[in-house]
Parts: sequence; structure tokens; C-alpha cells
Amino acid sequence: MKKAVLVGISYATNENLKQNGFDEQPGAHRDVRRLRKLLTGQYGYKNENITVLEDDDALPRDTWPTYENIIRAMEDLVAGTKPGDHIFFSFSGHGGQVVAREDEDEEDGQDEILLPIDCTYDPSTPDNFSRFIRDDEIRRILVKKLPEGVRCVMIFDCCHSGTASDLPSVQECLSPTTPTSPLISPGPQSGAFAQMQTVTLKDATAPPPYLWPSTRATNVYPPSRRTSVLVEKERNVTSWSACLDDQVTFGQTSGGIFIKAFTKALEAKPNPTHRQLLQALRKELDAVTKKQNAKMQTRSQEGHPPYVAPRPQLGSLSPHLILHDQFTL
Repeated sequence: MKKAVLVGISYATNENLKQNGFDEQPGAHRDVRRLRKLLTGQYGYKNENITVLEDDDALPRDTWPTYENIIRAMEDLVAGTKPGDHIFFSFSGHGGQVVAREDEDEEDGQDEILLPIDCTYDPSTPDNFSRFIRDDEIRRILVKKLPEGVRCVMIFDCCHSGTASDLPSVQECLSPTTPTSPLISPGPQSGAFAQMQTVTLKDATAPPPYLWPSTRATNVYPPSRRTSVLVEKERNVTSWSACLDDQVTFGQTSGGIFIKAFTKALEAKPNPTHRQLLQALRKELDAVTKKQNAKMQTRSQEGHPPYVAPRPQLGSLSPHLILHDQFTL
């Protein structure tokens, strides 16, 4: 059995977030269509086993990506699975960070969060947000509840998503010139909204002021944020994220550049190793970013800081073993 949950949120109806600086994400719905096509056309998933949560007025409200509906869909995704089954979860929308209250393993003291359609920004609350999904909840449902022998793949195309499922990041000690070299990221931004945005690339005529400049600083995560017994169950859980925990990612009206890169890479090579797929993703996002910066230069926007390429991340419960395993959905 193969089952999937695809979440795409445009936020067109969330006036609270829009009034507080969060852009609409129309490309998130296109991400869902792109992934559904990949799953059904290339990996044998059946449409009846794919749950789609979108904030589309043409769809019933009980299928919208609210907090309750996303949590319920994740629970249903795991329920009833048995050894040999494959499950897939994707999220396209806004992501952010809040102070970690339970997880002492967070190196930066921050929990990564997903923003459902009914999430609100409220600076009077301790977290500044209400009705959001913490990485702890994602790990509790999609990792800890997963029966042995079930393969789970998660994809997060949102800002601050490096450890959105609380899995340890894959670390490599390779040459700095290789696409899968040790993680390099820009320094942290200041300002509440700067840490929560997904950049929308339109015509590059007015790059948002909250983008990082090209200066970079080394961002080091420990080889494993969790101590775990390496059993077959754990090797079957992986997550793919659009960027580091302290980075923003880019979106277009035609969809997120990370989902585009992901589907493009797998259409070209359906069964790469995890390392090959990670290399392909990083190369593609670097190329897209360079192309966008070149457009800015040709339009005489030298005064604006250049875009910094998001750094796609691979997470696994067994990060030292996963790189040479074959990727499959």
C-alpha cells in the first residue's frame, strides 16, 4: 500500500497573516499538482490513496488545510500501515520558528513550525502565533508512531524547514566545492517577520528588503541531534527540506523552486541515491538563484542585496547510513 498527504496553502483568505506581512502563496497549489503527477505517474500511487488539503473555494471546507485537518490527515496517514507500506507527506506554504518549550535538543533553542490556513499572528501571545504545528508534533505522529518496516518520506517547501520533522541533518565532511559540502548559510536576520517569510519571486523588480546579503557564516549542526538504535525502521524515515532552519526559501506563482527542483530531478533520474538527489537539488537551487540575480543586474538593481541560494536539507534517523541508499517513494 502507498498513501500520501499533500498540503498546499495559498493563504488567500487569511487576512490576519496578510495584514502582518505574510505574502499569499498561489504557487503552493501548483506544488500539490506537480507532486500528485509524480506520485501517480512514476511511483505507482493511486489517486484514491492521496489526500489533498488545499485552501481552494472550489473544495469543501472540511478538506482545507486547517490545524485540525492537517493533524488528522497525518494521523490517518500512519494509521493501519504495515511492513512494506510507503507513506508520503508534503507541505507547501509558510514556515517559521518559535521558542522551543519542550525539546531540549534544539541547538538554536527554536522549534520549527508550519502555518496552517487558520494560523494567526498575535504578538500578545508568548509564541506570537496561534494554531501552528510544531516540529515536535510532526515527529510524534509521522516518526514515533510509524510501525517498523514502513517507509516514510516527508517534504517541506517552506522557510525555516531544515529540521521541520526533528530528524538529524545529514552531515558530510567533503570538499567545500562539492554540492554536498558542509552546510554554509547566511547569518541570521533581525525582525520578527524577516524570520517567517517565504520570498515570492515575480519579476525581480523589487527584491524584498528582508533578503540576506551575500555575506555568509558557517552554520554547524551536530552529526546527530538524537541518539537512536539503528534498526531497519529508522532507516526508512527521511525528510527533505527546502532550506536550513535559519534560512528563507523562494517561491514563484508557478510553484516553489524546491518542489520544482525535486520533481525535475526525479523525472530525469527516478531512482537516484539520496546523495545524488541532494546534489541535484542543491545544484538546481544554486542555478535558479544565480539566474534571478543576473536578472536583477540587467535591470539596474545593483543597490539591492542579491538573493542567497536556499540550502536543501536531508534528514534521517540514521544520517550516517542514508546517503548511499537508493531513494524511492
